[in-house]
This record gives sequence, structure tokens and C-alpha cells, in this order.
Amino acid sequence: MAAGAFSRRGLVLAGASSLVLPRMTRAQDPVRADPDHSGRGVVEVEIDGQTGLRFALDTAASASVLASDIVSRLGLTVGGEVDMHTVVGVERVPWVRAGHIRSGALNRRDPRLAIGDRRGMLGLDGLLGLDLLAGHRLEFRFRGRHRATIGRPRIEEQGFLAAERPRVRFAPPVVREPDGVAERLMIVDARVRGVRVPAVIDTGAEVSLINPVLAEAAGATDLAVRSAGTARAVQSPTGRAAVARPMIIDALRLGDMVLDRLGVLMGDFHIFRHLGLADQPAMLLGVDVLGVFSRVVMDLQDGELLMEI
Repeated sequence: MAAGAFSRRGLVLAGASSLVLPRMTRAQDPVRADPDHSGRGVVEVEIDGQTGLRFALDTAASASVLASDIVSRLGLTVGGEVDMHTVVGVERVPWVRAGHIRSGALNRRDPRLAIGDRRGMLGLDGLLGLDLLAGHRLEFRFRGRHRATIGRPRIEEQGFLAAERPRVRFAPPVVREPDGVAERLMIVDARVRGVRVPAVIDTGAEVSLINPVLAEAAGATDLAVRSAGTARAVQSPTGRAAVARPMIIDALRLGDMVLDRLGVLMGDFHIFRHLGLADQPAMLLGVDVLGVFSRVVMDLQDGELLMEI
């Protein structure tokens, strides 16, 4: 990755494992944050004394993003531009430097935030990426009202690492200094119909993405959508979109869990090329998969994903 570049896969405008894909947002539609509908983990964030900001926890973003319409409200000044790698492509975006950001155990001074479009973030104030989340313990509860928290890694390994629940190991994210960008995303081993698949854990996406190589290898079939207005695209935090093809895959295995008839979006997305995964079966696992469980814990310091039914 070039110096000063952000790696950001973008947000998915599509449905979950029910195989029903929602309609695309039109330009005249109102934009509002609805975390209980999307299923993503949303936390309250304080930036420079401004409380009540709502950010999604996004484990497939190596840099954090702030909605452009609140930059002036926070009194922040654009410090320059950077290349941000999204699912759509390489996008040149401005960035700002905040004085202080806090949420749960997250307490960071002088964070750098890329500037995005609120519509591209489904109405939220921003996204917290791995640059700020690395080293923390994330907890997502998917039953009832969706909740998410940012905690500190447990000192006592017994009770978390030794728990008798489905667990998957991954290489912990590494943050590059001095610019504070995460160099490595959260990738676990999955299998689809017996095919080994590197899978990026993507808590910022409502539905999973696959590349064309995986679609062919796994025998993915087209998903018949209900209307012409149903989502057939993915969108980046800047609002740019890329064409996607709704499909169904079977026999997705993650740890001891197996899912059949999972609705996904397939496309030749830039993020797979950026990660060096374009020529092999690969996917991004969204909350459609994680939401099968009542509780998911991600220890980003020790590199373990724990799933509780």
C-alpha cells in the first residue's frame, strides 16, 4: 500500500440472509441512520466535546471516516487529501485531524479521519475503522435491539479464549506508524462447498460480497430479485457505486457453522484486487453471516473471533 493511502471497502446497500435485497436509495429519499434495520454495530462517539455522534464499527476499513456535513460543526480544518481504497476503486478524499475521540474503551488523541458522504454511510455520522479499533475487544449483540461496545482486551484468558463456543483465529490488525493506517485487515479462513476462501470480516456491510472466481468455483446461482428497483450495487463512503449481481451460495462454513442459501452480491470489486485476492476465491463476510449468532466477540489484540448462539 502506498504511503498515505487509506484502504476502505465501502458500504453495501443490500439485504441479509433472508435473501430479500432492499431497494436502492434514490437521490430524493431522506437519509437517516437506522442501525436496527441494517444490523450493523453502531456506537455513540464523542469528538472534541461533541457527544451523541453515531458511528458504525467497521472491521473492513483500515481508516476511520467522518461525514462531511459535520466537519464545520466540529470546527475542524481540512489538512490535505489522501487516496482511499474502497470497494468501488481508488478515491481521492480530504481528511481532517480531530483533537480527541472517545467511545467506550477507545480514547485517542489527534486521530486522522477521512471525509465521506453521509448518504454513502447510510445516514450515520461516520465509521470507526481498524486504525482506531486495533487492540480493542469488540462485542456485537444481534438479538433484540442491536448493540455494540468497544472494550479492552481481557487480561485473564480463561473464560474468553477457553470458552466452549465456535471460535476462529485470525492475524491481529497491524497499524502503520506514523500515519496510523491499518496495514492488515481481519481475514479468516472459510470454505464454500469445500473451496478454501480467505474471508474479510466486514462488520460495516449488511450483506456479504464475493468475487467472480468464488462464484464460479462454488457454483453460485442467480438470485431472482422482486423488482427492478432492488439493490444491484455497492456504495462507497463517498457515495460512488459499483454494479453488483445478486446471487446465492451454499455450504458456507465458518468454524463449526455451515450456512446454506446465503444471499450475496458478486462483482469484480476493486477491494479484492487491492488485497491481492482477485485471482482466487475470496469474499467479504457481512453482518448477514455474523447476525446468525446472538453475540459475537472480536479480540483484535489476540486475534480471535468468538461466536455465541
